[in-house]
Formats: sequence, structure tokens, C-alpha cells
Amino acid sequence: MRVAMFNGAGRPITIERVPDPAAGPEDLVVRVGRCGICGSDVSLTSGGEFDFPVGCKLGHEYSGEVVELGRNVRNVKIGDHVACVPSVGCGHCSACEAGVFIFCPTVRPNFGGFGEYAAIPHRNAVVLPQSLSPSAGALVEPMACGLNALRHAGMRRGDRIMVLGAGTMALAVTSWARVLGSGKILVASRSMRRREVALAMGADAVLSFEEAQDRTEAELGGPPDIVVECVGKPGMLEKAIAHVRVTGTVISLGLCLQREPIVAAHCGFKGLKICFPFAYSLGEFIETVEAFEAGRIRPDIMVSDVIALEDLPAAIERIRAGSQSLKVLVDPSLEPAHARL
Repeated sequence: MRVAMFNGAGRPITIERVPDPAAGPEDLVVRVGRCGICGSDVSLTSGGEFDFPVGCKLGHEYSGEVVELGRNVRNVKIGDHVACVPSVGCGHCSACEAGVFIFCPTVRPNFGGFGEYAAIPHRNAVVLPQSLSPSAGALVEPMACGLNALRHAGMRRGDRIMVLGAGTMALAVTSWARVLGSGKILVASRSMRRREVALAMGADAVLSFEEAQDRTEAELGGPPDIVVECVGKPGMLEKAIAHVRVTGTVISLGLCLQREPIVAAHCGFKGLKICFPFAYSLGEFIETVEAFEAGRIRPDIMVSDVIALEDLPAAIERIRAGSQSLKVLVDPSLEPAHARL
């Protein structure tokens, strides 16, 4: 099978041929249908201290069709379409019992979504309704992060929400804020390129960062109760702190990989809560699938491109260089762009 491999920062991501995976007793093998390019596929292959290990398979936002079952698997059948939780835990610690596999002390990544096949433990597979598209299946993982963030922050019905950024995480939060019964939602972004998408995903208004300086309270009907930072660049957390109301909540979801300068007194004088949610629980993963099936969230709106596996390395470099594509999905069954000319 073909799969994308990380060879170290500054070296090209390559598409390699490796043996097809086999299902262990508790596993299943999935033929990958779609896998999304995450911001971490760019930021964690750039030469920083948190980079993915050299030689690892890439791709963690994936779904596909079950083509092989381990002998002990009973809850999934051949032909089912599943969304895949890409973190594998021990299965018996408190984190695993809560379905938060990523916080298991022995967690290991279950990447390889940028490939033709992937083997995963059966407890990491969530069966998808037939009504959901392959693209929607690949978007369960990033969208579940938005649900987890708002739950982590204790969002209440009627809360005024401000979202900084208009990328995938920002749109996930926007969608879930609407579903969970927020008051008005304002998205602030560097540009208006994604204005229509943000509005379609649930925002009441979209402003540039500059416009938001003076118009936030007017658009929301008061200062935001929650500000969600989804950009991940130094200075953005301080911007969120400045906007949020007294005793409000700031959510740091951008996962900034550099030191973030904030003044503690600014937070203390406003009595703020700042939280740093990460990933999701298995329950939130399942709840995301249910929201998709019910039509409460329309994830396909975010998809800007579906590309072939061979076109992935160039796509990641374009994003690294500042491409304005929104959500790019890889379909391993597609022919590469040069073969279609």
C-alpha cells in the first residue's frame, strides 16, 4: 500500500510503499476514503520542538470502509463505514475508561490516514450512518475538538461568543456554539475570504480584526462571555483577554507552539478563566456523528479541495507558504493531478 511519511523538517514528505496492515485480534482494517489535512500536519513538520517523529506515517483525520476484522471484533462488520479515533490507549486506565484515549499514560498515535489502509482497535472505530459522505466522516475528528472546547469551558445557553480566526477549528467552535444554544456569535478574522462559510456554519457576523476592535460589543449586544482563540500565533491570546468580559472565559484552542506573552494582571483584574482544551472524548466523537446525521451541522461546507495522495506533499507545502485553501481532504483512490491532465 501507499502511505505518506514524514522524513524530517526541511525534507520532502514522501509517498512510500509499505506492507498492507493486518488486523490483530481486537483490530479492524479500514480502506481509507478521506483524510483531512490538519494544521498540525503543517506546524508539526516545520522543525519545532513538538514535531512528529521522523519516519512516522502521517494523517489522523480519517474515515473509511471496514475490509478486515480481528477474530474478537463483534461491534463492527465488513462493509461498515467508520470514523477513526487516532489515539490508542491501554484500554483500562481512568483516561481510557472515560474515552479520552489521548491522555492515557501509554498513548500512541494511530496515524496513517494519508494512506490506502489503516489498522485500528475496534474501540477506536465509530460506525457512520449511510447518509454521511466520506468527507463528513473525515471531518468528525476536527469537529469534535470544537465540541470539547465549549464543554471544557462550561458554555451556557445564551452566552455571547467571539471566535478569533476562521479556519477549521474556528468553524468547528462556531457550529457547535450555535447547536448548543449560544447567543450571538461573532467571528473575527484577518480577511473576509471565509466570511460566507463562517456565516453558513452559524456565525451572526464576521469582522476583520481591525473592525472588531470597535464593533464587537455592538455586534454581540455586549462584551463576549467567551472568546475562543483559534489562530495559534503569539499575541492572539492577549487579544482574546482584551475582548472578553469581566469574569468571562478565554479558550486557547489555537495551540500556539511558541511562547505566548500575556500579562497576568490583565487576567486577574478581570477575574478571568483561561482554559486549554485538547482533543475530545469518545462520547464527543459519537455526539459529533449524531449531529452530522441529524443535519444540525453541515461539515461539507468547509471542504475546499479533494486531492490525490500523490498531491499531498505539494499541498502541505502550499499551506505552509500561506495558501488560503480551507479544508483540504485526501482521497487515496484518486489519480494524481498530473495524470488527469
